Amino acid sequence: MKNKLLFIGLGFFMLACSNDDGTPPVESVTEFLPLTDGNYWDYDVTSDAQEGTGNDHLYIANDTVISSVTYKRFETENLAFGFFSSALANNGVRKSDDKLLLTGTAVFNFSEELPFSIDATDLVIFKENTTNNQVIGTLNGTIEQEYEGYTIEFQYELTTTAKDNLEVYSVNGETYANVKPIEIRLSLDAVLQYNFGGTTIPVTIMPQQDVVVSTQYYAENIGVVHVLTNFEYHLSDLSQYPIEVPIPESVAISQAEVLTNYSVE
Repeated sequence: MKNKLLFIGLGFFMLACSNDDGTPPVESVTEFLPLTDGNYWDYDVTSDAQEGTGNDHLYIANDTVISSVTYKRFETENLAFGFFSSALANNGVRKSDDKLLLTGTAVFNFSEELPFSIDATDLVIFKENTTNNQVIGTLNGTIEQEYEGYTIEFQYELTTTAKDNLEVYSVNGETYANVKPIEIRLSLDAVLQYNFGGTTIPVTIMPQQDVVVSTQYYAENIGVVHVLTNFEYHLSDLSQYPIEVPIPESVAISQAEVLTNYSVE
């Protein structure tokens, strides 16, 4: 099997729809990701994979209008290394009540040979007024990808969960007040349609498992100050099939993004 993992460009990979927990809207004057043109955040990104190590400069470039709705467009100076910066880069974010909503195209690359992207519309990526372990968003969907005559169907379930609020949080020698962690968890399975003697057989190449678990720490009046992401999966034993899957057999990568410098208004 091929074994070229591309961790760069790993984004939120979400279906185009809006998610909410059904609670009534709550107005908020608190900013956990200040949305002003020119605001920027610098992150030191470290990873088990060489491709996922470097420095990201994430900034708000300008207003962008999508389907008659105005968002703030996020960009990075270069191709983002980190999970969070990659998710926001070239996409729009707006605030609605106590929520942050993302619209754009999210990119998810299992490998260099198998890239794909999914559109997202007003996806909730943060909610201020929550309780510990409250699920604030759930997505279910199916993605089909063609590769060298094979059709691979990915079925996923993604949940966004608020964790316990932190009065103070310390990282990289800095201490931040009023920090709200948000966990993104993706469960995924993959089935390949294999033609055997003229008969199409569905072969599960990836049993359902948590592929990505990412926790983002939002600090009041600053933005995201720390991100911890684990990316891991194991493919099925396919030795009985003459199949060359374009995905590494197994991956276990941990990545950290630490805020080193920022300017917000």
